Amino acid sequence: MTERDRFIATMRYQPVDRRPLHLVGPWPDTLARWRREGLPAGTDPHAYLGVASMPTVNISPVTGLYPRYEERTIEETDTVRIYTDGYGRTVRDFKDHTSMPEWLDFPVKTPDDLRRVLNEHYQVDDLNARFPADWAEKVAAANASDNLIVVDGGCYYWTLRSLAGVEYASYLFYDAPELVDELFERYCTVVLEGLRRAAAHGRVDVIGFGEDIAYKTGPLISPAMFREFILPRDRRVMELAHSLGVDLTWYDSDGDVRLFIPDYLEAGINCLAPCEVAASMVPTELRKAYGRDLRMIGGLDKREIAKGPAAIDAELARNRPLIEEGGYIPAIDHSVSADISWDDYQYFIEAIQRAIVV
Repeated sequence: MTERDRFIATMRYQPVDRRPLHLVGPWPDTLARWRREGLPAGTDPHAYLGVASMPTVNISPVTGLYPRYEERTIEETDTVRIYTDGYGRTVRDFKDHTSMPEWLDFPVKTPDDLRRVLNEHYQVDDLNARFPADWAEKVAAANASDNLIVVDGGCYYWTLRSLAGVEYASYLFYDAPELVDELFERYCTVVLEGLRRAAAHGRVDVIGFGEDIAYKTGPLISPAMFREFILPRDRRVMELAHSLGVDLTWYDSDGDVRLFIPDYLEAGINCLAPCEVAASMVPTELRKAYGRDLRMIGGLDKREIAKGPAAIDAELARNRPLIEEGGYIPAIDHSVSADISWDDYQYFIEAIQRAIVV
């Protein structure tokens, strides 16, 4: 079986020889630590260990801002870089340690700013412009491969938050609901066209959503706002996907999205990642609550992986019933943090390869 075959069979609760291997990347600080602890310079840790993550390819058109803002450096020192990114944000990044960027400014501070972004960066009159000239060739190459083919299903809240920040994005749902609705509708228009064209050119395996719509203790918007502005678009995308024979999804969000899970399932969104245990997204508990309808990726507590072999074994054992049942692919529940030593990570890779054999 290929890793693609294993993914599809796992998510459909069909027999496999083993679960696919899903590996997440280490922080730069983690890599620096590992090199001090024995990982040879210039080597990829997974290639060095002789493992590879499940191969995926995204064949979506440009679904987000088009054109994106021009990235340019404003100020740079040995430890800090301040720059404008593709969303038009002013960002401070720290070079000497890994952290979330510090967003100093956003392009959207008023409803008029959002209207300007719609006019200048989110026109959908010419959808052909959002498909690169070599798009058909890339799709053909993807279909000839064993890669898992993903098409974008929507990053609605992600896009609004990236333009306005969490605080002002929250105000916009009240201060300019018609503009938020227009932004999301334009996004959905591109997504639907991308899915139609991708399916016409070959296979689509998974509909991918990337929202980061929650934090440790709950969602960043209310269920009411989600149901009014986002859920109707999710439904339309999944209705089209189902009509084209696509039944699997990959919904990526940090944090605790449990309040939204019934809505996800009702719309046809059936798989969540990375299932952060620290945010109460515990796979064994979610399976008890929602049964086999809910598939999951992730759910191995990174904090436990940092504690060494005994804790790693216990973490894998805790999730063993799900690994055996299916509808679940174990993986570290976010990036690999710098408190995980090189010795412990090597042990983890050995242990998870044993655990995914069913």
